[in-house]
Amino acid sequence: MNLHVIAMYHNAESRFFPYEDGHRLRQVISHWRHWPTGTDPYEIADWAWHVFNADLDMLESGRGTRQGEADFLIASVYRLMRHRSLSTGDVLAITTDGITTWLACESIGWRQITTPANPTGTPLTAEAVYRRTRGSGDE
Repeated sequence: MNLHVIAMYHNAESRFFPYEDGHRLRQVISHWRHWPTGTDPYEIADWAWHVFNADLDMLESGRGTRQGEADFLIASVYRLMRHRSLSTGDVLAITTDGITTWLACESIGWRQITTPANPTGTPLTAEAVYRRTRGSGDE
């Protein structure tokens, strides 16, 4: 098992249209999870698309497993932070063993991209959650 850090970036310039080099990206959430050694980043991206788009009711039924519980909890945090769905044009950065794979969400599947020039935002922090739950966070 290897620790993977999955960071999601919303595309600030193009929602529902493919990511293009130079688009402004803002990190909205990050999640640390152990995946089996050798897990393909595209599999992790498919997992992220499912978790950050599925209804909580659907994820709730899987809470009887460790992964199902983790899926439900990260999806709940994401929704409590009032983030929109993961959409075409958004980007994931999947890091393991010091190597980051950048994948852009396409209308069908994922496309590997070079490291974006100007991503902004920070990983999920307690302060970000506190700000959002007090109503002073921004999307």
